[in-house]
Amino acid sequence: MAATEYREEQMTGRITGLGSYLPEKLLTNDDLSGIVETSDEWIMERTGIKTRHIADHMKEVPSYMGGIAAQRALEDAGVSASEIDLIVTACSTPDKMFPSMACYVQKAIGNDGCMCFDVSSACPGWLVAFNTAQCFMESGNIRKALVVGTECLSNYVDWTDRGTCILFGDGAGAAVIEADETMPANKFIMHATSNKAECLTCESRMQPDRWEEEGFLKNTYFQMDGRDVFRFAVTEVPKIIKELSAKYEFDLNDVDYFILHQANARIIETIAKRLGQDIEKFPMTVYDTGNISTASIPNLLDRMKKEGKLKKGQKIVMSSFGAGLTWAANYIEY
Repeated sequence: MAATEYREEQMTGRITGLGSYLPEKLLTNDDLSGIVETSDEWIMERTGIKTRHIADHMKEVPSYMGGIAAQRALEDAGVSASEIDLIVTACSTPDKMFPSMACYVQKAIGNDGCMCFDVSSACPGWLVAFNTAQCFMESGNIRKALVVGTECLSNYVDWTDRGTCILFGDGAGAAVIEADETMPANKFIMHATSNKAECLTCESRMQPDRWEEEGFLKNTYFQMDGRDVFRFAVTEVPKIIKELSAKYEFDLNDVDYFILHQANARIIETIAKRLGQDIEKFPMTVYDTGNISTASIPNLLDRMKKEGKLKKGQKIVMSSFGAGLTWAANYIEY
């Protein structure tokens, strides 16, 4: 593949293609009630989640799911794999430590020679990947990029912990972004606070000298203080969206959609109230996907496009939060 010609003028990326992948297997709340002490009513009241997709752990690994989502995004954009200059993949649950998941996505789509790397920023990872690709584009070094989020969170779930096992699912989402001289510069804010790091953690199991340490193996599954994460999300996400609005001088009332990380319907409902915005502007897929981390925003965008809800020129705020704790927000024109 020939290198993209360097261009000095600023070019910002527009989303031109979307794709997603969800495993066929469904795990319902009633199924979970046979695994831990819970019920459909208990889960729905606290999370809004009804079902989640669970991967075949031998076949539907993150590199595979990300590759399928990327292929579908390319088809949607009408872009050939050889045209892609950069692949950035966000993944917190990779099936390989190296090469990167982006390299496996590259192989899946049949590209050879483009830049490939992963970013790790927990649930906001896809927004981080999106902003990273935009920076490459605005520097004039690339014209077309694939931004992928892919997760197999069920591999990291403690199925005896009803506080976490009810939340997570598996899946992937991807977007093609293409340089467009009519687009304004990318508008985003990203934050992190390690002071809240212990709210949401997962130790690496690849520390064999610690396997005999009391509690260590349990900590290689998701450990979360749900109340702290809830309070953080409903406080900081409205604040960062207001910060974004003030920084880039746009009116929240003019926003067509608020595309939030699909972690918990009750979080999204509370954020909508705190922003004074109609809940209809906050589309959700969490009820049938659960929390799919980096894949949740591109997965939601893809579903909205398939349903005819996305229109060119719409004003969209995207925001996500997760382990770190990290949080981010973008204002884009679709």
